[in-house]
Amino acid sequence: MPVIRRLKLKDGLLNAITLAAALGGRRSHRNFTEEPVALEVLQRLIWAAQGTSDDDDKRTAPSAHALHPLRLYVSAGRVSGIEAGAYISDPMSEDLNLHVDQDVRAKLEREALEDQPWIGAAAGIITICADLVTPSQAFADQPPYGVRGLRYVHIEAGAAAQNMGLQAAAEGLGCVLVAGFKDEATAGVLNLEPPLGPILHMCFGWPSES
Repeated sequence: MPVIRRLKLKDGLLNAITLAAALGGRRSHRNFTEEPVALEVLQRLIWAAQGTSDDDDKRTAPSAHALHPLRLYVSAGRVSGIEAGAYISDPMSEDLNLHVDQDVRAKLEREALEDQPWIGAAAGIITICADLVTPSQAFADQPPYGVRGLRYVHIEAGAAAQNMGLQAAAEGLGCVLVAGFKDEATAGVLNLEPPLGPILHMCFGWPSES
């Protein structure tokens, strides 16, 4: 399967913008143009979510006990520089590895709860998935027993999603968080293997006024 190599930070992938400006510009956009999103922009979103921020493997989002249970699956449709398909982002190298060699955006839309056309209309979708077993076992001795680890997973996923939302604002990109979908069916579309499960989608594209 093809591998899309990630450019490193020294190659100038970050946009300079104040945090206040990014916070002020963060919005949920559900209407997108047909303009493709550059691969470099997608890579910056991925880095913001859980990229390494120094040589000691520190990440852009916190992780309880540094378990790093999150995995990013990118469903690309209109991303210039890569073919349509579903890709796995390697958490260490941040390379994109082709996982499903077809456009799955429409399938993900069909597995949404209620009518959510922005899923299929987005240029791409970053699905935050997670190992739901290891954190539960790691924190099994913390009350409330059996659920503390899952709570930490969702906190980490929320931090990663907020980072992507702020990076999207810095890019002038539109995005919207979607958590209403059929979990098992969505996992099937993305060919997830246990113990991975989908947590949320970040649908992105250039915002439309309409």
